[in-house]
Amino acid sequence: MAKPTNDDDVPKLPRGRGLSFSFAEILRILVVATALIALLVLQKPCAKSVSQFVTGFGPKDAGVGATAPVAPDAGAIPPGVILRADMTPEQQAAAIAAARGQGVDAGVAIDAASGDDAR
Repeated sequence: MAKPTNDDDVPKLPRGRGLSFSFAEILRILVVATALIALLVLQKPCAKSVSQFVTGFGPKDAGVGATAPVAPDAGAIPPGVILRADMTPEQQAAAIAAARGQGVDAGVAIDAASGDDAR
């Protein structure tokens, strides 16, 4: 049988009496807790105020349904052309001019659907 060893050779783990915080640590914990609670409480009123501030720059309307109904085709945006990366700047300018109804721009004729120039 093994002989019991002397307990003086084995280091002991330090045992504390719970958590011990300094005044500065307690103050930091309270400040962070207060800031988090304030963030939760003030979130909705601040979001509403910011929303009203941002939307306040928009145009004022007369209310819901105050304008006459718009016909489906009235003021419709005409179909445009697709500007591709392989088009030259002249082809892009001609396509934009054709979409605006100005026709041929800078002497370059372009088919807006195909993107080919007529040189």
